[in-house]
This record gives sequence, structure tokens and C-alpha cells, in this order.
Amino acid sequence: MNATAAHHQRASPELSDTDLAYIAQAALTWNRSLPPDAVRASAKAGWLTLAGEVQWHYQRQDAADCVRHLPGVAGIRNDITLRPAATAAAQLRAAP
Repeated sequence: MNATAAHHQRASPELSDTDLAYIAQAALTWNRSLPPDAVRASAKAGWLTLAGEVQWHYQRQDAADCVRHLPGVAGIRNDITLRPAATAAAQLRAAP
């Protein structure tokens, strides 16, 4: 097996994708830098997909970092989008 294939092999073949997604979601829930329920995790063949919306780039990165080394993770697809905070000017324009 070459180095590339070894890198993409699942670290824990006995862990199902359902279990992996559950464990990843639990880790995301305990991550204090993320708003509650802001990020969702799903898994397929050991690859985690993170989806949701956060306000800051560091939150997007923290989400990936907190699940990267979980057992069974072969890779991460970070589909979390950024939702910038509304500025005071925008809030005033939106006010009735």
C-alpha cells in the first residue's frame, strides 16, 4: 500500500459512519467557540462533512480542528459558511 492510500484508509474500520457522525456531533456540541446547533456533522466512508453557518472564520476552523483527530476520521469536508454580523448601519436601515 502506498503512502497516499495509507493516508486515506480509515483509522478505525469497526466504527460505522453513523457512530462517527454521532461522536463528531457530540464533539462539536462541547466546543465552546461554536454557537449551539450551528454546525452539523455527517459521515460517509470515514469522511466527515461539516455544514452550517458561523459568524467568524476561527469558529469554522475550530469546528474542523475539534473533529480532525477523532478515531475513524479519514478526512474532513468543511462546508461551513460564514455569516458576518450585521453592522450598526445595516441594523438602523432595517429598523421600521
